[in-house]
Amino acid sequence: MIQEFWGYRRKDRKFGIRNYVAIISAMDNSNPTVRRVASIVRGTQAVCPTFGRGSMGPDLDQHLRTVVNIGTNPNVYGAVVISLFRSSAEEIAQSIAKTGRPVEAYAIEEDGGTANVANLGVRAALQLMGDAGRQRREPMPWSELVLGMECGGSDGSSGIVSNPVTGMVADMVVDRGGTVIMSETVEILGAEHLVAARAKDPATKQKLLEAVNFCVTYAKEVGVDLLGANPAPDNIIGGLSTIEEKALGAIKKGGSRPLMEVIGYGHRPTKKGFVIMDAPAPGVENVTALAAGGTQAIIFSTGKGNPSGHPIVPTIKVSGNPFTVELLKDNLDVDLSAVITKGMSLADAANILEQELVDVCWGKPTRADLLGETEVAISRLCRTV
Repeated sequence: MIQEFWGYRRKDRKFGIRNYVAIISAMDNSNPTVRRVASIVRGTQAVCPTFGRGSMGPDLDQHLRTVVNIGTNPNVYGAVVISLFRSSAEEIAQSIAKTGRPVEAYAIEEDGGTANVANLGVRAALQLMGDAGRQRREPMPWSELVLGMECGGSDGSSGIVSNPVTGMVADMVVDRGGTVIMSETVEILGAEHLVAARAKDPATKQKLLEAVNFCVTYAKEVGVDLLGANPAPDNIIGGLSTIEEKALGAIKKGGSRPLMEVIGYGHRPTKKGFVIMDAPAPGVENVTALAAGGTQAIIFSTGKGNPSGHPIVPTIKVSGNPFTVELLKDNLDVDLSAVITKGMSLADAANILEQELVDVCWGKPTRADLLGETEVAISRLCRTV
């Protein structure tokens, strides 16, 4: 067993495995300015969500919560928040500041337009980067790790190699006192009874089943039968013929430990161990939700291939498909195809993936980081009016 790694302790007592300064856009029309600042000050990370203007009610609440929670992710040292107008920038900045993180806020309308705000943002980011560089790492126990689990571009290999191996690493983290978050509620459909059987109590079981049933009911309301519309075309090409077959493979990435809690989109767990987040399945949206949930790293299992990662949370891409690891080798971090081609055991594969996780926790960049294949998309709840 790999004993420990080192991380950065924040003032809110959370540990991060990165020491990022986040340049955060409060709404989509400030995204270009945010990208401009991040392109000038190396080492900063641009967080540019879609939408954010015209949202209302629960949709606005979810947008703000997600942006704030990304800005207070343990991997973030401090932030520069940019918006079109001051009220939204300061609302987000003030929430981030409550965690003890240094933060500056600027408004395009009140602070002289995009060129001047970019100038102000660059100066603030330079100061924050210098301050962040003074922070030293200290031993970070496994109990402080919050690990996200995602799968995308699933195929036949996902359910027999990369997902079960990812699940074995999930169990390792939970057994050491850490937290694992699995999401993609619709991906549980067809195997929800197996996950529900792991719930620690009837209330947790009921909450999971209600989340899955909502997906089915909501889809029917808009004229879609999920039981007939899933898997997606790429899943079918990859050999998955039914939603039950897809689900049986997908749930393996969550391991086998008791289900301790079911949380909402972008919320933080209140319990350690295995947790499920009720979030949509599409990769970018789901990884965004996991980042807002406080994960310091994400393991992303893929069969057919998916290059997307997150700017704040290192996203480890792992595949057991020998064709995919050859075609998309530049986008993958862990090649487990030897399970199929050479008879490597799942236990040995899990050790390889565990070592990669530790290396990333120590600071190794993922392929998505190196190639800039990172994106943010906050899921919508309501129609814009």
